[in-house]
Amino acid sequence: MKFNKLVFPKGEVILDHVLQCGQAFRWIWNQEKRYYAASMLLDDKLGYRIIVLKQPDECSIEYSVAGTKDEDCNSAVRRWLTRYLRMEVNLETLLAEWQKADARFIGKPHRGVRILRQEPWETLCSFICSSNNNIGRITKMCHALCTHYGSFLGELDGKSYYSFPTSEQLLKQASEDALRDLGFGYRAKYIMAAAEWISSTKPAPMSDTAHLDSWLNDGSRDEIRQKFMEVPGVGPKVADCVCLMGMQMDDHVPIDVHINRIAQRDYKFTASAAKIAALKARYKDLPNVRKKLNMELEVVREMFIQKWGPYAGWAQGVLFAQEVNKSETNGNQRTDKDPQVLVAKRKVEEKDFLHEDSSKGAVVEVSLDSVEFSASGRPLRAASKRIRYST
Repeated sequence: MKFNKLVFPKGEVILDHVLQCGQAFRWIWNQEKRYYAASMLLDDKLGYRIIVLKQPDECSIEYSVAGTKDEDCNSAVRRWLTRYLRMEVNLETLLAEWQKADARFIGKPHRGVRILRQEPWETLCSFICSSNNNIGRITKMCHALCTHYGSFLGELDGKSYYSFPTSEQLLKQASEDALRDLGFGYRAKYIMAAAEWISSTKPAPMSDTAHLDSWLNDGSRDEIRQKFMEVPGVGPKVADCVCLMGMQMDDHVPIDVHINRIAQRDYKFTASAAKIAALKARYKDLPNVRKKLNMELEVVREMFIQKWGPYAGWAQGVLFAQEVNKSETNGNQRTDKDPQVLVAKRKVEEKDFLHEDSSKGAVVEVSLDSVEFSASGRPLRAASKRIRYST
């Protein structure tokens, strides 16, 4: 593969921090060749391609497209990467502004953590999967959606890559029962509901991406948030994640257990009766939002927005990444070879292959082959298990 280079001020992007902080869930780390790879939607014309990223230093990223030498495609990848990483935003400038508004940012580095510009339909599905979940299981679900229902794109170093399925592909090929069999649990119902919702609300020739992007021209931020919360299973946290990472609404602050912990521990935020009453009045004409809100958490969200300003979501991203890292390491530096880390390796089924082994009466025994991935998305080894199904 031929690699091109994107250059930027030192430390503005650290891929190891950006691609592993709970924003994007399908980047695969190749330990031997030191690259990240994923299928990404470049644009409506070029569609999905296998994108490969390397970071030789803190001032540049090397990028390539697997399986093509088309210069137009390489140019499109550069445009896509610049937009995906939101390179128009300077992290050092933001950090200086946050330090003026919030003393807790003084001496706290951003570590190259940026908010990505992600495809909104995939972002919606990914964060529906995030409900009461951890990064490992979310990753497993996102890979499963692609390998079972997306379009095959090709192979790279023995790994198969697929597009993220459209709402139409899910409605034609998937079902709630099938997703439950893949380990989605109660989220299976909401993934299918989201596919039905977007498919039924968009004009026939329009893509999922174009339909969601069009909302930015048609309503206020509160109204867009309400639209997402009309989807069954989508509450304020998921809606805010999609608004922030999929719609570039940079002031949105998703409140999860980590950010709420920061609010209580470090900022001593409290939700007064007056603040709660003011929020209820604000949302009185947005019933779908109001009935799903936890008003105390909503007060926390509003206070962070007021404190951090128009890029409050980015400030939240920096603190979230640091808090998650703190929780995982408990203050200790560990390597990938540390036995305690190896215990925490997560499984991601690349694709299930059913091999009929034996049938006795009303029971069929099959073996399921899978691929194990590390916490960074690196394929580890093939694994298999045997399951007995009643028929």
